[in-house]
Amino acid sequence: MQQETEIQNDEISIADLIHKIKGVWIFLLTQWLKIFLAGVLGSLVGLGYAWKQPVQYVSKLTFVLEDGKGSGVGLASLAGQFGIDVGGTVGGSVFSGDNILLFLKSESLIREVLFSSYDTEGKITLADKYAETNELKSVWAKNEKIGLVNFGKLSLQTLPRKEDSLLQKISETIIKNDLSVAKPDKKASFIEVKTTMRDELLSKIFAERLVDIATQRYIYSKTKTKVANVQKLQTKADSLVALLNNRTYTAASTQQQLVDINPALRTAPIAAEISARDKTIAATLYAEVVKNLELSKTLLNQETPVIEMVDQSHLPLEKVKANKSKSLVLGGFLAEFLMVGYLLSARWIRTQLVHTQ
Repeated sequence: MQQETEIQNDEISIADLIHKIKGVWIFLLTQWLKIFLAGVLGSLVGLGYAWKQPVQYVSKLTFVLEDGKGSGVGLASLAGQFGIDVGGTVGGSVFSGDNILLFLKSESLIREVLFSSYDTEGKITLADKYAETNELKSVWAKNEKIGLVNFGKLSLQTLPRKEDSLLQKISETIIKNDLSVAKPDKKASFIEVKTTMRDELLSKIFAERLVDIATQRYIYSKTKTKVANVQKLQTKADSLVALLNNRTYTAASTQQQLVDINPALRTAPIAAEISARDKTIAATLYAEVVKNLELSKTLLNQETPVIEMVDQSHLPLEKVKANKSKSLVLGGFLAEFLMVGYLLSARWIRTQLVHTQ
């Protein structure tokens, strides 16, 4: 019986709930001035934030990757009959599927792009320009442990620890805030790279340089095995043609000696026969190597990916700046919300203290 009474005491009726909500509403109405002032202050803060935000420039570049496939497998099988490994066309790589989206935002690629030249003289890198436009260099100069930093005088391969740490921070910021890589349509193979930076020319150069270096690596990764086979076959062909020329001169010289030699000597034609046989073998080998060389070159051309630029931003770029009206409203709303939360929390704490006393 006592337990049922406790449960009934813990239950809150709808009338009690309405009464409590009404009490909260009346309390907030008595505090309208504080809430209003908080909203005004928040609106001013939001407006000031939007006013201080610098103008940013958006550069977009859309391209499509077309892998050379189709008859490659048949050519590889045909070349295998001659004992030549021209490279398979099946298998994944760092660039297969959607992996290229991750590669375009990899830190190693971003670092390489940042160390490329911003000006024609090569004295200023993209990293220097980014640090300057984002006011990082002024902050570094005021720090005794960092001081003045000039990436243009350094090499990416032998980067000192301090500059390497700063470049890492820049790369992380770009990957997180300034760079976007995505497929506009999941069913298509179009890839869009978008950069948003404070310097107009920097934004455009960075997007173009990023795609250029990435596609160069992509093509190299796709064709390096086949290029190596072509080079190996070309070396063999050059060696065999030199050997064939030598055997041709030797055979001709041996044939000339038979004219003046004693016909009674039965072993005299043997040297000429051996020279002719060596020439025939060299010619046969040379013909087979040239055939395989041309086959490998054909496969290399067919397997070389085609990078097609679909769309590209041109100067002047699209400008992006914080919306003052939106910041004004959001700042005021957020400040009022926080003030209401503070007032209700303070009221609840006071009520609990009264009950405990």
